[in-house]
Amino acid sequence: MPRVTPPSAREEFLAGAFEIAPLLLGLVPFGFVAGIASVSAGMTPLEGFALSVLSFSGIAQLIVCQLVAAQSPVLVAILAGSVVSLRFVMYSATVSPHLAHLDRRWRALLASLMTDQSFSLTTRRFSAPGGPANRHWHTLGMSLTMYVAWQLTVAIGIVAGASIPKAWSLDFAVVLTFIALLVPVVRTRADLAAAVVAAAVALAAAGLPYRLALVVASLAGIAAGMAIERTRRR
Repeated sequence: MPRVTPPSAREEFLAGAFEIAPLLLGLVPFGFVAGIASVSAGMTPLEGFALSVLSFSGIAQLIVCQLVAAQSPVLVAILAGSVVSLRFVMYSATVSPHLAHLDRRWRALLASLMTDQSFSLTTRRFSAPGGPANRHWHTLGMSLTMYVAWQLTVAIGIVAGASIPKAWSLDFAVVLTFIALLVPVVRTRADLAAAVVAAAVALAAAGLPYRLALVVASLAGIAAGMAIERTRRR
């Protein structure tokens, strides 16, 4: 039987970029809203774009914008952004066996560019038959394509937000975006429990200063989801 040559690094990179391309359609409005939200929160265009470049997390960016608008302490904003990003710890535990053969620079680069979409496609690519040779280039192609597309859409949103009169308050756009993100991902009882508990706690704790209700609700929702999932496994 003839030996099959694995795809080259260039082929894997391009394959990853093309695979992620259809998902960019859903990225555009989200990034646009994130850019507008940063300006609406009182950030300068440079500050809003720096937040996007350094965090590269749409949900975290929106939450930080909400806290900045409420003049919350920096520590609270960092804590809130970290809490909603805890899912990446689970992503890392799943992907790490496939990337263990790479050096630290590669692992750090791929970790910093990881998103929900690239995680899903990465696990599928590495589970396909064959060795891991050059497959990390496939992940890089996906992640880098999404990173560039995200920053462009956020930049457009920042420019548009800066040109829109403040009297046109666009805060509702952030709320609508969260609803659009929430509905498709609620698939299991644990997801539903997390969403319901987080919503209830957010309403109950709405009077807390610096919008700490977001942090408290996030922690409560995560705890509820984990409890339901643990019960299911037992």
